[in-house]
Amino acid sequence: MDKRFDILDAPEDVRALVGECELTGTRTTFLRNDRPVAILISHDEYLALRETIDIADDAPLRAAIDEAEAEVERGAMLAIEDLLGA
Repeated sequence: MDKRFDILDAPEDVRALVGECELTGTRTTFLRNDRPVAILISHDEYLALRETIDIADDAPLRAAIDEAEAEVERGAMLAIEDLLGA
């Protein structure tokens, strides 16, 4: 289950980490006893990761992508001029 809270309720040092993440894409790993327990990533990076996972989990889409990649390897492609009728 996802949890949400307002960043203004976070301690100042955490707000600074979030700001840096948002502006520069810096990832921050939170540790407990020198072991990673959580990672702070930007919302855009999270969405990109979710999209990648969703594609990987979609068997029909994955099969279509694999077939398209195989066609490219075989050279079974149309030139853009052929597609546009130019």
